[in-house]
Amino acid sequence: MKSLNTHNLRPAGIRVSPTIIGTFITFATPKSSDAHVKWFSPTSFADKPNGFSEILTPTFFWLAILSMTVIALMVLLEQWLDHKPWMQKLDRWLSSKSGRNVDIMRLGMGATLLWAWQAGTLLTPELKVDTEWIFWLEFLTAFLLIFPKTIPLSGVGVILLYFLGIWKVGFFYMLDYMLFPGIGYFFIVSQAKGKGVRQTALPAVYATVGFCLIWLGIEKLVYPSWALLLLDNHPILTLGLDHRFFLMGAAFVEISLGFMIMVCLQQRLLALTITLVFFLTTLVFGRQEIVGHTLIHAVLVVFLIAGAGTATPPIEWLPGRKFRAPGAAIGFALFLGALMFPYIYGAKLRHETLMTQRSGSSEAIAHRLAHSTLLEVGNNPVDPPELGIAIHKDPVSGWNLELITENFEFDPQAAGSAPVSGKGHAHLYINGVKKARIYSNWFHIESLPKGKNEIEVTLNANNHATLTVDGIPVSAVTEIEALPGKQGKGK
Repeated sequence: MKSLNTHNLRPAGIRVSPTIIGTFITFATPKSSDAHVKWFSPTSFADKPNGFSEILTPTFFWLAILSMTVIALMVLLEQWLDHKPWMQKLDRWLSSKSGRNVDIMRLGMGATLLWAWQAGTLLTPELKVDTEWIFWLEFLTAFLLIFPKTIPLSGVGVILLYFLGIWKVGFFYMLDYMLFPGIGYFFIVSQAKGKGVRQTALPAVYATVGFCLIWLGIEKLVYPSWALLLLDNHPILTLGLDHRFFLMGAAFVEISLGFMIMVCLQQRLLALTITLVFFLTTLVFGRQEIVGHTLIHAVLVVFLIAGAGTATPPIEWLPGRKFRAPGAAIGFALFLGALMFPYIYGAKLRHETLMTQRSGSSEAIAHRLAHSTLLEVGNNPVDPPELGIAIHKDPVSGWNLELITENFEFDPQAAGSAPVSGKGHAHLYINGVKKARIYSNWFHIESLPKGKNEIEVTLNANNHATLTVDGIPVSAVTEIEALPGKQGKGK
């Protein structure tokens, strides 16, 4: 979870020279874009997303133009390398290993499923579940990968697990993980009798993996505060660059890499580069980074040895080699715009839905604000406060609520006195009902009603007025499910 006031995090426009230099550094070094933000930073779709007015800054357009230029140059570089005898020899040698594609994918998918099974998660590190039969479905799906004849059934299992993810957290959330249905399809058609059907296996994997990278890149533009919390905790990633500029540059790197995978541009060089960068980021994020990206590494190894496979790569669909460089650049711009529209619209719709659900209706929200004391802090000369929350299972009982604040100091002794800029306390709401005041960064929740519970925290001044920025309360919200028969135990 983070602050709702993400408008304070928009990148400022900068001159061309720093943009080019900074983006070059971003392309060449380990970066936060290669760590899935949801694995390492508290997030919530209740946070106010950026719209087009916040995203379409001068920096955005310069980075978009630079990305189009780099992609066009990559096309020309690939055409130049195609004529080199050593590259042709290397391509032939790697292609001779492509018979191992299915085995590599079986290994990557099997390891991912078994890790999720033992960690109590659904496919990904952050989707915690307590439904026993889902764990055994994951185990069965991994087991079916052992036998060649049951590989297609395992593919069906992977797709079924993906739809269970949609059932748990929603379609918009699971778009981050479109690679799973792509890989499920790969397994289903891997033993098809028709050659034409088998040829669609690799393109499906590349398309869904590339989509995931692009989607996660756009996420950094729409929800910048999610990744900014991560960068604040690991400033070494930015190499001294401004965090907001670095994040936007990293987003364009991720979007560009995803597009290049989808169109099969710089196949083997790209796969090798991304793999090395992923491994370098493990120096910062540790074992979870390796575990979470195991499946991606398997896809990249396949990309390295098989290239586009026997199907015609999308980059070659344009007639004539001279049209491919400008065509790829234009295609990148069109693709970026085509995906930004549904992401921004979907994020806005998800935010409005959650805000309505929080108090039951839009009228209830207005009623609550009308009967609350508010203190606007957005016009203060200092940076306004920000808030994020995370819930951790207590090893003994209940849950431990962590408040992650910026530009805010808890001052319990001053409760009830006059407001002081940047100081105060917090209020805890459970299912819309105020339950407690919080005077530090940690608070223990002993028990919750059975079922799904909404946990909301607001930052408040000493006189208990809710702090607002541009009329929006500085608050954070998340959900936690208390299972029947497990009251008093953390989830």
